[in-house]
Amino acid sequence: MFGLFKKKPATYPPESHWSVCRGTHNGKPMFLRRNDSAAQLSGHNEFRSRVGIAVPLRAPNADGLPEEEELNQLNAIEDSLASRLEAEQKSLQVLAITTSGMREFIFYTRDSEAARLVLEALRSEVTSHELQSYIAEDPKWALYREFA
Repeated sequence: MFGLFKKKPATYPPESHWSVCRGTHNGKPMFLRRNDSAAQLSGHNEFRSRVGIAVPLRAPNADGLPEEEELNQLNAIEDSLASRLEAEQKSLQVLAITTSGMREFIFYTRDSEAARLVLEALRSEVTSHELQSYIAEDPKWALYREFA
């Protein structure tokens, strides 16, 4: 009888489907990629911590956006972040925001300590850009919902 009220385990999306949106932030263009598949984990108790990785651009154009060469470097950083943070379904990337000379990657995680170790390792490996990061409790997925 008591087992009827157990919370279901999180169902990690087998595949991610992304939307691309455009807007402005502080008068500058903003591009946002949102993982729409992440909604099925949104607010799940296991994925209660938000991981943010901000990458200041080295050579933004007049609109504060990356040029092609830097865009390729940012894509490589994102690939490294996603492959390591999402290993064993410990984290899931939900947003990528580019605006005002910065790109930020947002993940939600069920293992903050594992995420911290990944970020620490990547900081020493990524030589093209500085990685600024934080890990914060966000059980209601407030940031994700802000862009949903």
